Amino acid sequence: MSQSTGIEVVVVGVAVLLECIAEIGAEVQRQKQMQDAEGRTHDVDYVVRDGEAEVGVQVDRKTEKVRLIPRDCQAGKGKALAGRIAQRYAYSKALGELKRKGYTVSKEEKQADGTIRVVMQRWR
Repeated sequence: MSQSTGIEVVVVGVAVLLECIAEIGAEVQRQKQMQDAEGRTHDVDYVVRDGEAEVGVQVDRKTEKVRLIPRDCQAGKGKALAGRIAQRYAYSKALGELKRKGYTVSKEEKQADGTIRVVMQRWR
């Protein structure tokens, strides 16, 4: 029995997501459909490639949710690329909101496991 999974990210403005994809060094191409490794066809708005993997980006215009669909379904480099996209988007949104509230980045470290540690401060 096979099962398809995706990563959902609530996006306000696709432009921010496309910027995040560029920041991780991946390419975006407008495309209407993508076929996954199991042969199923998915309606998508974009396909993201980083040289090793492909991820379909499906945008629901009503709810503004974006679904990331790795070509290799549940495992492998496509799922890792989808995770990097989601992580970069969450990082950008969190930093943007904190900066809007008056915080500044005082320290930023990339950990060995790929996580990012950010120390922010705000002066009153």
